[in-house]
Formats: sequence, C-alpha cells, structure tokens
Amino acid sequence: YRFPKIVALDSQSDGKSSLIEALLGLRFNVHEIEMGTRQPLILQMVHYRSTLEPRCRFQKEDSKEHRSPVVLASTIADAIKSRTEALLKKTKTSVSPKPIVMRAEFAHCPNLTIIDTPGFDQKVACWFI
Repeated sequence: YRFPKIVALDSQSDGKSSLIEALLGLRFNVHEIEMGTRQPLILQMVHYRSTLEPRCRFQKEDSKEHRSPVVLASTIADAIKSRTEALLKKTKTSVSPKPIVMRAEFAHCPNLTIIDTPGFDQKVACWFI
C-alpha cells in the first residue's frame, strides 16, 4: 500500500507514541519511566470499514511479508517489547535503528503510515529544529 507517511521526531518522553496510539485507537507502546521506544516502529494503518477489532500483524524479519498470525490488540505492547529486547540483547545495544514493521487493519484508523522513532536527547533534537 502507498499511503501518506508521517515520521514522529522529538525528544525522549515527549508523547510521540501516545499521539500515534490515539490516531490508531489502541495501545502498542511500552510505557516506561525511562525511554519506551527503543527501535523505530513503522506502523502501516489500513482502514477496513468492516474490521471492528484491530487485526495486527508483524512483518517477518528480513522480509516484506506480513503473513505472521494476527496479534491480539491486548498483546501488541508485549510483542513489541519482546522483539525489541531480543534484538537489543543480540546486538548488545540500548537502542537500535532496525525498525519493527507492523500492519494494523481497523475500521477506526486512517490509511496512513507513521514511523515512531526513539526519542532524541536535547543535544541531538536541536539539530532537527
């Protein structure tokens, strides 16, 4: 699908993920005291008028396919957290540039792709203003 794209850039804990959750209509972010988003999330929202419960699928790593099983809305945050923790453990880093790609089909979301990024510290964020 080719939908408009928005990239959320801002400092850490400034509400990027919360705004995106409100647009999508469901919670996907890990809410932490420290940094919650530790790798980019490419969220492909697809409006399906007849889909009253969100159908979310993750793209397989190193593939363009979204054939993984549907993930229940109540478990999306946990799935993202476990994928992120596994990658960060493997790469021995605290933040990764490798994105998670999730497709969400839902009657209450627009046709839109949003990229949620980890927050920048103040010094880095100033370069984007």
